[in-house]
Parts: sequence; C-alpha cells; structure tokens
Amino acid sequence: MNVLRQDRQAVRWLASMGVVLLVHVLVAAAILWWHVPRVQEPLPLQAVAVMVELAPLTRAPSTPPTELPPGPPRQEQERRKRQPSVATVQPSPAVPRQVLQDADAALARQVSEPQQQDSASSTEASAPPSVPAPDSNRHAASQALAGTVSQALANWQVQVLGHLEQFKRFPRAAQRRRYEGVVQVLYAVDRRGNVLSVSLARSSGHEPLDTEALAAVRRASPLPPPPADVPGDPVDVTTPVEFFLR
Repeated sequence: MNVLRQDRQAVRWLASMGVVLLVHVLVAAAILWWHVPRVQEPLPLQAVAVMVELAPLTRAPSTPPTELPPGPPRQEQERRKRQPSVATVQPSPAVPRQVLQDADAALARQVSEPQQQDSASSTEASAPPSVPAPDSNRHAASQALAGTVSQALANWQVQVLGHLEQFKRFPRAAQRRRYEGVVQVLYAVDRRGNVLSVSLARSSGHEPLDTEALAAVRRASPLPPPPADVPGDPVDVTTPVEFFLR
C-alpha cells in the first residue's frame, strides 16, 4: 500500500512540474512575440488621374480662297511711263564746242534726276511690309506644346473609337423596339490601355443601349494605349457610344 501511495505522489509531482514548465514556456513565447517589431506594409502610391473627353470627329468647314490685291507695278513699267522724252539738239555750226559740251551735261543731269526719283519710289512701293516678331518665346513654346497635345489626342480618339466599334453590338430587344441614342461612357485606362473601371456618364434613355455600351468597353479592353503626350496614370476617358438603326 505504501508503494502505491508513493507512486501516485510521484505521478502527481511530475504532472505538476510539467504544468509549471508549460506555463513558463507559454509566458516566455508571449513576451518574445510581443517585443518582436512588426513590419509595416508600405502605403500604395497614389496615381494621378487625368480626365479626357473624346467627342465624335467633325470636319472643319472649307475656307474659300482669299483673293489678294495686285502688287505694285514693275519698276520697268514705271520707268517707261514716267521717263521724259529727250529731244535731239542739233548744234549750229556757229556755236563753239565748249558751249555744246555744257549744254549736253545739263541735259543729262535733267534726265537722270527724274529717273533716280522714279527708281526710289518704285523700290519703296515694292518693299514688303515688316512682320512684327512674337512678343515672347515662352508664349510661342506654350502654343506649340498645346498643339502637339491636341494633335495626339485627336489621333488617339480615332484609334479608340475605331477599336470600340469592332466590339459594339446592337441589342436585339432595342432593334425590335426601334431604340436609338448615344451613351456617354466614363472609364479609366492605364498606360498599357487596360480598362480599370467603367461607369455610365450619361444615359441614352434606354436601358438596353446603356448596358450594351458598358459591356462593349469591357470587351474592347485593352484599348490603344494613351500617347506619351497625354499625362496621367490612369487616364479617365469619356467616350460616346452611338446606336442608330440604318
């Protein structure tokens, strides 16, 4: 009996020691876990979005040719019109040679002076007017940059509308009910042309057409990528999707 009691006490003592050790291990693990520094995840970079609205292409009206007034008459015609007639003087045999030379010199001066005046007036009339220089080189550079961005947007507009036209379908329910209209779709495009989000900017008034316009933009992804001249990532685009029965 004494042996059994001693065995039971030994078992109880070992169990108590095991429980105490387990509690100490758990407390030490909790302390280590609490003091380990946590790695904070980096905040995601906020992308800058740019809003671009694409409109249907329109042809510019043709400008009629401007008729320019005739230029000033030629120098030769002015000389012929204003050149005085020179009379031939036949010297008398009784006049001395020195007198004849003086008369010829005076006559030559009288003829050359009107010709010089006519030549100066013709040169002034034919000289082109001076063109004023631009006020600032910075203004010219900004206009050139705006023209480059505008041309890039126009070219991209043609590519995007042509690409969407391949994926657009006319709903059968809308055809049976003779529904027509234009849906304005707003979507975000990354620099690779992937469509990130699609929403309805303006309804056509017919739900089947609105639903199909949103689905067409999703099916058309990826779109032609935005040109380098257009800033922003992503680029918010508003595109008209037209539905008309032929």
